[in-house]
Amino acid sequence: MESRVLVVDDEKEIRVFLDKALRRLGGFHVELAGSGEEALRKLEKERFELVLTDLKMPQMDGLQLIAEIAKSKPETLTIMMTGHGTIDSALEAMKRGASDYITKPLNLDEMILRLRKVLEEKQRFVKLKDFAAGLERTNQELRKIDSMKSEFVSVASHELRTPLAAIKNAVQLMLSGKTGEINGVQEKFLSMAERNINRLTNILDDLLNLSRIESGKVELKFDYLALKEIVEMAASSLRPHADVKSVQIEADIPELLPAIYGDREKIEQILTNLIGNAIKFTPSGGKIFISARLSSQNQKDGYGDTVAISVKDTGIGIPAEHLDAIFEKFHQVENSLYRSASGTGLGLAITKGLVEAHQGKIWVESEVGKGSAFIFTLPISKGERRDPYFRFILDKEFHQAQENNGSLTLFLIQVLVEGEMKDALLSKLEEKIKECLCRKADILLKREKEEILAALCRANLEGAQAIHRRIEEAIEKHPLETGTNPVRLRIGMATYPEEALSKAELFRLARERLGG
Repeated sequence: MESRVLVVDDEKEIRVFLDKALRRLGGFHVELAGSGEEALRKLEKERFELVLTDLKMPQMDGLQLIAEIAKSKPETLTIMMTGHGTIDSALEAMKRGASDYITKPLNLDEMILRLRKVLEEKQRFVKLKDFAAGLERTNQELRKIDSMKSEFVSVASHELRTPLAAIKNAVQLMLSGKTGEINGVQEKFLSMAERNINRLTNILDDLLNLSRIESGKVELKFDYLALKEIVEMAASSLRPHADVKSVQIEADIPELLPAIYGDREKIEQILTNLIGNAIKFTPSGGKIFISARLSSQNQKDGYGDTVAISVKDTGIGIPAEHLDAIFEKFHQVENSLYRSASGTGLGLAITKGLVEAHQGKIWVESEVGKGSAFIFTLPISKGERRDPYFRFILDKEFHQAQENNGSLTLFLIQVLVEGEMKDALLSKLEEKIKECLCRKADILLKREKEEILAALCRANLEGAQAIHRRIEEAIEKHPLETGTNPVRLRIGMATYPEEALSKAELFRLARERLGG
C-alpha cells in the first residue's frame, strides 16, 4: 500500500516539483498544500503517514505547523525542509516533534531515502507498540488467572479440611477399637490410611498458607523476640527426627545478639521448614549447624540493621542450575538423589514468603556433595517506628497498583483520646472504619501501641475523599467514648498516582497530613 505524503510549501513550483519526484521516484501517494492552515484542514479530513513541510511560510510557518500536528495528530510523522543557514530552526523543529529535517538545495535521492527510513521506523515502532500492548493484555489475563487460581486453591483447601477431619476421626476411632475389634490386616491398612490423611492435611495446610501469603492476608503479630530461645526451641523439636538418621543439630546463637522484631510463630515455622529440609537431605551421620550474626543492609526508608540466620548442612547439595528456582512454587530437583526425600515443593516458597513478610531476604549457597546453607535476615527491634508487616503490605499493594495502572490510597487514622486506650475500643473503631471502606480487597492494619490504623484502599482521589467523608460522618453520628471522654480522630491520606508517584512519597504525604 502506498504511503500518503502531504507536501506543504508556499511556492507552487516547489510543490509541483516535489509532487512529480515523490510519485515517480519514490512511489508515494502525494497531496499538496500551499500553507500551514490548508495543511491542517487536509489533515482533519484525510489520513497521512507523513507531512513534508517548508520552514519559511507566511502566517503559519513550519515550526508552528509541526507543533500543531504533534498536538492534534501525534501519529503523523513530520519532516522539515530548511536552507543551509537555518539549521538551528531545524533542530528546534525536531524538539517540537519533527522526525527529521532535510536541507536545501534538495538532493532527491537522499530525500526519498530519508523519507523511506522515517516511514520504516514508524512501521517498526507500530509493530513494537502492538506487540507490547499484546504482551500487556496477556499479562493482565495471566494475573487474573493467577488471582482466580489462588482464590480457588484457598477455597478448595479450606472446604476439603472439614470432610478430611471427619475421615481422620473415623479412622482413629476404628484404630482405637471403639467401633469393634479389628484384625492385624485391617489395622495395617487403617494405619496406612491415617498416614496418607496426615500427608494430605499437610499439603492442604501448605496450600492455605501459601495462598494467604500471596494475597497479603497472612496475619503477623510482631513483638520483641530473643532469637536464641526460638532457635533452640525449633532445634529441640526436630532433634528426635534427626536422631533417627543419626544427624547432629548444633546451634550457636550469641547471647548478646540484639532482640529481633517479628512474629514468633512464623519465625519458628521458617526455622522448622529449613531445619526439616536439612534433615531430609542430609545422609546418616551428617551435621546441621545453625548460627546467627549481625548484618547490615542499605538503610532505605529507615530500615537498616538486621540479623542474618544460617541453617547449614552437610547434605547432598543443590545443583547450580536449580539455585535460582529453588524458592519457586512446586519446584523440585529432578535427580534420583532427591526423589527419595521429595515433598510438595511448597515449603521453601512458604518460607520465602514469611521471610519477605518480615521485610527480610533469603538466599541459598550450595555445592553438590558438600551441602547447603540457607541464610535469611530478620529486622532488629527498634521500637514501633519499625513495622515490617506494614511495609510488606504497602510494597505488595503499591506494586499491584503500578502493574494494573490502578490507584492506591493510604489512610493513616490516629486516635486522639485522653487516658488509656482500651483494646475493645480500638477493635470497635476498627469495625467502624471497615464499614466505610469500599471493597473487600481493601486492607486495614491495627497498631495498638501507636493507636493508629493504617488503611490501603484501591481508590482514586475522588473515591478516597468520599471514604474520608464517610469515616468522619460515621464517627460524628455514632461517637465512641472511653468513660466520659469522647474519641476524636485525625486522618492523613495520600493517593497514587494523583498525588504521589512512589511508596516513600505516598507514606510521607499521608504522615504529613496526619500531623506527625
